[in-house]
Amino acid sequence: MYEKYWGLKEKPFKNTPEPKYLYLSEQHEEALARLKYGVTESLGCVLLSGVFGCGKTLLLRTLFSQLEKGKYKVSFVSNPQMSPEELLKAIVYKLGFEDNIPSTKAELINKIDKAIENNYNDGKETVVIIDEAHVINNEETFEELRMLLNFQKEDKFLITLILSGQPEITKKVNNIKQLAQRVGIKTHIDRMDQSDMENYIRHRLKIAGREDELFSPEACEAIYNNSGGIPRRVNSICDLSLLTGYTKKTEIIDSDIISGVMDDLI
Repeated sequence: MYEKYWGLKEKPFKNTPEPKYLYLSEQHEEALARLKYGVTESLGCVLLSGVFGCGKTLLLRTLFSQLEKGKYKVSFVSNPQMSPEELLKAIVYKLGFEDNIPSTKAELINKIDKAIENNYNDGKETVVIIDEAHVINNEETFEELRMLLNFQKEDKFLITLILSGQPEITKKVNNIKQLAQRVGIKTHIDRMDQSDMENYIRHRLKIAGREDELFSPEACEAIYNNSGGIPRRVNSICDLSLLTGYTKKTEIIDSDIISGVMDDLI
């Protein structure tokens, strides 16, 4: 709606995990490197934690897109708030068994075992990603996930399990000693500082086709004060401010527009 007015090819602040929009702040770059290392070195369990809306899912999608094509079979579960058996079914489904999914736990485990073994024989690595893992409240579910790490050869794990969630996921994992001991690498991402946030805004505008500054320094300060440096919140404020600036036919987004936008968002 407002793209042409601002010289954009597309909307730059959609709250969707598009890898091309990933801004690699120092902490995001380190987190991505740790995730990739955990997968490529078959370290078993990888733990990614971060505050809500800080870009965890986007990091995972970016990791997914950067893995060597054809070498990895990935099961990505985005909503794990289910029973242990239902989660195992979701993993089996995502591993490519859309038909004839077993109903008993024993058969599900056997199916996963077969999938992992087939992948290994085909020269492929198996990766299971559980996003929003902090919503899992059943310790039995974590136990079933831990048991997946029993699929291994003498010198390597045959599966990499990535658990991603808000900060409480770390405490939940640490409370299960046998699972915590299987965590080969962990990483955490937090909210951005104001400098990173301003670079984040410029980055997304540039990807969408806008090179020139669009937000005034005062507007950026107001965005930071109202978003706390959380990317998801920044996106919402910036998107609505571009719409408002378009309807008012302004040449730049200033702090007055941000103030008006916040009245609508609160």
